[in-house]
Order: sequence, then structure tokens, then C-alpha cells
Amino acid sequence: MSSHAQVESSAHASGSLEAILKAIGVPLAVIVAAAIWFAPTPADLSLQGHKAMALFGGIFVLYLTEAIPLAIASLMVIPLAVLSGTANLRTALDGFSASPVYLIIGAFILATAMVKTRLAERITYIILAKFGSAPARITLGITLINIALAFLVPSSTARTAILLPECLSILTIFGVAARSPFAINLLLTLTMTNATIGAGVLTATVPNPVTVEFIAKASGHTITYAEWLLYGFPPALAMTFFTWWLIQRVLPPEFTSGHEQVEARISKNLASMGRMSSAEWRALILFVLVTCLWATQGLTGLDTTVVCLMGACLLFLPRFGVMDWSDANKGVSWQVLLIAGGGVSLGDILLKTGAANWLANSIFHALGLAGASALVVIGVVILIVQFMHVIFVGTTAMATSLLPIILAMAGTAGVNPVALALPAGMIIGGYPLLMFYNTLPSILVYGTGRLRVGDFPKVGIIACLVACLIYALCAATWWHWLGLV
Repeated sequence: MSSHAQVESSAHASGSLEAILKAIGVPLAVIVAAAIWFAPTPADLSLQGHKAMALFGGIFVLYLTEAIPLAIASLMVIPLAVLSGTANLRTALDGFSASPVYLIIGAFILATAMVKTRLAERITYIILAKFGSAPARITLGITLINIALAFLVPSSTARTAILLPECLSILTIFGVAARSPFAINLLLTLTMTNATIGAGVLTATVPNPVTVEFIAKASGHTITYAEWLLYGFPPALAMTFFTWWLIQRVLPPEFTSGHEQVEARISKNLASMGRMSSAEWRALILFVLVTCLWATQGLTGLDTTVVCLMGACLLFLPRFGVMDWSDANKGVSWQVLLIAGGGVSLGDILLKTGAANWLANSIFHALGLAGASALVVIGVVILIVQFMHVIFVGTTAMATSLLPIILAMAGTAGVNPVALALPAGMIIGGYPLLMFYNTLPSILVYGTGRLRVGDFPKVGIIACLVACLIYALCAATWWHWLGLV
């Protein structure tokens, strides 16, 4: 079978599976919810908690199968919770007024300014021009651009959308076949290093602020932008360079010539942009200001979300601003906001009704973790969370579904909730590397027709296992020295 035929066959199989899941998703969700609802209430679970478990079971199935849009599944939490008597309207709406929802809005607006002014594009070409045009240097350049854009663009999907055209242009210049070692190498580098660095920057991916919100509810401490960098950026940076190195070893490019044309095209594109425009300078100055305020939050006392929204609002000021509302409306992913809001509300309901505690106790004892050390508990939870990526599409729904249970498990195990939920949240947001359907960026690069389903686990399994080890070591060393564990 030809490479093209194999790609089409894989895509067809994937499409068939997706169609089946969508067809059975709604009836399966109803069956699961009804089965839990009509089952006897466990002696150690309240009636409200039992109802919350039924709601969770149904929404969980809808999240997994994507039988209806994820945003609509999240919105369903509100009427179902109220009509079933599981929660009142105020509680059901709490998630939509949560801090991470507004942090995401502000971050999307800031990112839109970076794209509209072409500042993000300029940074891309500057880094590629500096690192040369040999295949290994190009992929290292893409990795470094992902690291830089993680601070600028709060969506892994948006970062991939910015870089994918450049990557495809590079492949065209090299004249590589539809499927070749270099094409696989470059596209996997694009999506995987994009994901791994996202775990290290609070605003880089949605699960990060969602994790902060749940931790704040459980511990009373809101992790700042600077604290997240302190805890998360070192392991994320190490894993990003390791993932790049691993891809070079597992899938080395098939040639060493043809660099000159690529280098010429990059230099030409950068030159055609001319000098930095006034709008670029204003966007850069504003972003530097926001970043500095985030980094000095411990001194200023300014909340991360407040700073982000302030920066976003300044982008619309007459004379100083660089965009209008139509630009922002296109740049903000309202679907992501609805998923995050509904998911946080569902998690809140699980925590307040005691359902999360009951479920955590059940899992804790089923795994035989009673009496285990904190490090063992953290290691087991990290490993389980990592391989839960196989059954989830999207990291936001995964974070809002699992983090309430993980936090409740921390209470059962007598472990600091921050020490358990923080690495779990970072694994959720940064390491969806096992299958192409785990995130939209991976789906985008798979959709180019240059990758097969098996390319992802070939690199992803090793990278994910190493990530579990790295974050367990952080809990035992780096975070322990910082007083987290």
C-alpha cells in the first residue's frame, strides 16, 4: 500500500470511529446518567452527591464522545444541575464567573494583537534566520519559536496556526515528498514542543489557569504567574528540549542539502516586512509591561487576571491601541470559554456536594494507596493522568473533569493538594502527545496528510514516560526544596 493510501486509510478509520462515537454518545450518556441516578445511594455519599455523580457521568461521556459540541455539553451543566435539584442556579453559574475564564479572554485579546500587528510573525522569522537552515537547526528554531510564543499566545491551537504555514512552506522549498522523514520530524516538532512548553507558562494553555482555580478553591492559595514559572517552567523547558532531541533521534531527516533556498526564503520574508511598525512597537511595549507586572505580582499585589484584562483594554484606546472589537471578536475562542466555564461549574458541584471526595476515596482504596508515601501517591496519580490522555479529546475538558477528583484524593491521602494537583494539571496541559486526536494542534498537523496515526505514539510514549519521571523528581527535589511537597 502506498504512503498516500495508508494515510487515507488511517483517516478513514479515524473518521469511522468518530462517527460511531458521535452516534452512540447521547444515548450512552443518558444510560450512564440514569444507571447512576437509579442505583442505590452509597451509605457514605449524600443524596446531593449521588445526583452530582449522575450529572458527572453523563457529561463525562459527552466530553469523551463529542456527540454534541463540547461547548454545548458544558452549557448543559447549568440546566441539568438546576432541574435535577443537584445545585441552585448561582452555584451552577459560578464557573462562568471564575477568574480563569476572564484570564483566558484577556490572553486571547493580547494574542490577537500580536498576530494582527505581525509581531508574532516577525519573531518567527528572526529566530529562524538566526539559527540557520539545516534540518536540525530549522526544527530547533521551531522549538525556540514555540518557547517564545508560549509567553505571547495563550492557545496552543493559535500557536500552531501561526507556524504551520511556515513549516509547510519550508517543506515545499526543500521539495520533500508528501510523507518523508523530514516532514514527519518537522510537523511532530511543531505540535509536540508546542504542547510541552505550554505546561511551564500560566497563560500558555487553558488547563493551567483552570488548575490554579481548583487549587485556590481547595487550598485558599492562588498560584501567581511568577510562582507557576518557578514551579513549572524548568521541567517544561527540559522536556521541550528533550522532546526535540528525541524526535531528531527517532525520525532523523533524510537529507543534508537544500538549505540555501530555505534560508533565502526566510531572509526574503523577513526583509519584506521592513522595519518594525508603530503598531508592533506599541503591542510589544504593552506585552512587556503586562509580563513585568505578572512577574512582580508578589511585590505589587496585582492579580494576574486584573493585569491581563487591563493590558487587553489598553489595546483598544484611541491613538495607542492597535485593534478594534471586530479583531478581538475573531481572535477570542468563545467555545473554549464556555467549555472552561461549564467544566469549572461541574467541578465545583462535585466538590461542594461531596461527590468528588467519595469518588476519590473509592479510587484511592481501589489502587491500594492507603499508607503509601506522598511521593508514591503523586507518582501513581501522574502516571494515571498521563495515560488518561488516550481517551480524551482536548485538555480543557480533561482538566475540569479530573482535577476535582485529584484534589479530593489529596485530602484522602493526606497530601498537600497543591503538590498533587499542580503536577497533574501540568501533565494534562503539556503532554497530550500519545495520539493525534488528543488536541486540535495535533489534528491540524495530522490533517496535512504527511503523518500517520502511528507516528505520534512512536515519540509520544517515550516522551510521556520521561515526563512522568521528571515531574515526580520535581516533587521529590525541586518542589520539595521550595516547600511545596
